[in-house]
Amino acid sequence: MNLNDLSLFIRVVETGSFTSAADTLNVQKSTISRRIAQLEDSLGVRLIQRTTRKLRLTPEGRELFDRSRDLIDQLEVIRDEVSADSHDLRGRLRMTMPTELGVLMMNEVIAGFIALHPGLEVDVELSTRTVDLVEEGMDLALRMGPLPDSSLIARKIATLPRGLYVSPKYLRKHGVPHSPDDLIQHQCITLVKPFDTWRFLNWNEGEPASFGGQVRTNSISFAREMARLGVGITRMPKMFCNELVSRGELVQIMDDYELPPSEINAIYASRRNLTPRVRAFLDYMMEQLKTHPWISDCSPEE
Repeated sequence: MNLNDLSLFIRVVETGSFTSAADTLNVQKSTISRRIAQLEDSLGVRLIQRTTRKLRLTPEGRELFDRSRDLIDQLEVIRDEVSADSHDLRGRLRMTMPTELGVLMMNEVIAGFIALHPGLEVDVELSTRTVDLVEEGMDLALRMGPLPDSSLIARKIATLPRGLYVSPKYLRKHGVPHSPDDLIQHQCITLVKPFDTWRFLNWNEGEPASFGGQVRTNSISFAREMARLGVGITRMPKMFCNELVSRGELVQIMDDYELPPSEINAIYASRRNLTPRVRAFLDYMMEQLKTHPWISDCSPEE
């Protein structure tokens, strides 16, 4: 069995079609079709049922994909590690992060990184869902906020200052809260997380404040939008509200009460440790974030 043909087969399955695989690899569709046919001939089984509308794996094809995907990834890691030019990164770097973090901050970091490594491919999933890094073949996850206990390795990347934000419309209707004690009388927009408590470093010995509220969400962008529309008060990293504050659509309140900053953590599976691709990206990201205006602390590697 030709491992290059096997790698092409995995790419076809991941992209969902011969055409998409050809586009990502910059080769002819006919070349990929021929190579997959050669792989099938060498194995003596049909791997893919070809139809005019979609690609469908045979049971043998599904088994081959599930069992060989990690193998090909590991071979790429070995190639990177023994390469004569360690700066010539190739293969794919798969990562996941919240939409807001990707769009507002990490977009420039990723663009600069792939410009330095033209042989590298980067898959980015923008999501807050819980990802099984090993099971789903992800190299790296970037997450904001406290992390649940797990067997994964977590490295703090940076911290983002946070504040409480509300629209002038809401303040005109409900008045201005002056201390955490006042929040119980107000509508507070919170995140759907078991640990989404509002604590203040210089109030009540860091104990959570009590507050009211009708809206909970898993999206920082949605919480910000609800605050802009006058639904209530929201707590979030200042970077997400800077533009709306400058336009007068949101104002920061209770500045005298200090909120703990939000952490950005990089998470990777201990089984795979740091591959050359992941390590290179982490090092580049840390270097770029050192001078980022929204970062209050960019932590060195421990």
